[in-house]
Amino acid sequence: MVWKIIKRTLKWLGIVVGIIILLTVGYFVYNTPFKSKYRQLSDTELQEYVQHLDSTQSDPIEFVAAKFDDHDIVLIGEMHRRLQDVEFVKSLIPYVCRNKNVRVIGWEFGASTLQAQVDSIVTAPVFDERKAIAVMRRSEYFWNFQEYLDIFRVIWQTNRDLPASQEKIRFLQLGSEYIPRLLNSPDPEVRAKEAERFFYDRKMADIMEREVLAKGKKGLWYSGIHHAFTRYRQPRYFFRFVSTRGGNFLFDKYPDRVYLVALHSPMSSRWAFFQDVRFLRSVLVPDEALVYPFQRVFDQVYQKHGKPYAIDAHTSPLGMLEDNYSYYSTDYWGPIRVKDYCDGYAVLCSFAEAQPVHPIKDWIRTKEELDEVRAILTLEMAERETTIPDFLRGLEEDIPKTIKYLHRVQEK
Repeated sequence: MVWKIIKRTLKWLGIVVGIIILLTVGYFVYNTPFKSKYRQLSDTELQEYVQHLDSTQSDPIEFVAAKFDDHDIVLIGEMHRRLQDVEFVKSLIPYVCRNKNVRVIGWEFGASTLQAQVDSIVTAPVFDERKAIAVMRRSEYFWNFQEYLDIFRVIWQTNRDLPASQEKIRFLQLGSEYIPRLLNSPDPEVRAKEAERFFYDRKMADIMEREVLAKGKKGLWYSGIHHAFTRYRQPRYFFRFVSTRGGNFLFDKYPDRVYLVALHSPMSSRWAFFQDVRFLRSVLVPDEALVYPFQRVFDQVYQKHGKPYAIDAHTSPLGMLEDNYSYYSTDYWGPIRVKDYCDGYAVLCSFAEAQPVHPIKDWIRTKEELDEVRAILTLEMAERETTIPDFLRGLEEDIPKTIKYLHRVQEK
């Protein structure tokens, strides 16, 4: 009797294991790209694409500005820490203010709890850089990048240049304060409560809806691409999709009033999942598994065109380009197209030309400022960061390593 029960149990266990294996194999077959990773354009194709750019409004700044004619919020999505991307946004802000009456700039990199301080900084008679640094440091202690700090000054200067009778720019902070000590607390209740507070996609959308759409204004949204997704839904493997991102919330309610421009960047391969498995990482996804997006066509067009450009994914022939090899095509039936991924796409430079942002040299100047940061770090982190030079050295060393990682693309 016991033996029969064991045999029956083993039989059903074998069936269950077999089904799991079949489903897993089927999943990987489903996600196996059968098309080539990259394709080489012919001279004729290249010339046709360049002629299209020459016949349209392809200058990135003019392109983005024109989208405010038909939309109330334009989202700019980046991969972070590239100098060319931030410099583009710095140039864009005064341009859309003067030419498109944009009076709201919202960004991911500041905590909404510090909004009152930011309002005073960008409307003060004299620019106070130390106050701006303090806001950035209290929002995310490691986000010590000069070019991002310069956006405070750009908005302040633009406000100073506006006639007294005109409305000033509101610089909205859409993020949350990052407190590692709470997010990594040994108490699961503390971790859960802090995680709920910290993850801010819905808050980003709520703030922009309240301060822009509800008031009949025009606003520029600047964040990482994942927060900015509108029509596209971000995958997380095995047919799970990441919780609705910030731009998704707005698009679901106001599909005709928001427009996403994605900035050109390398993408993780669809097998980046294996980077979490040490052995498989070295075997299956060497070299960080970064790939050129959309079969490397944008890069070839950039080399031929010779200058930055932007395209509307719904009207340009480049909007039909396919990607079936990056992480963003995972769990989709067939490849994704540019127009599935975003509304507009801007190529500001080649990957070889991309430069990292620069550290703020006096990010922390006093023991009080260092102690303020150490108070939010985990105890282990705080014990390592005991002096200002050591703390700053660690942050500065991360910048070139990060930009190098972001551009180690597979050439074949």
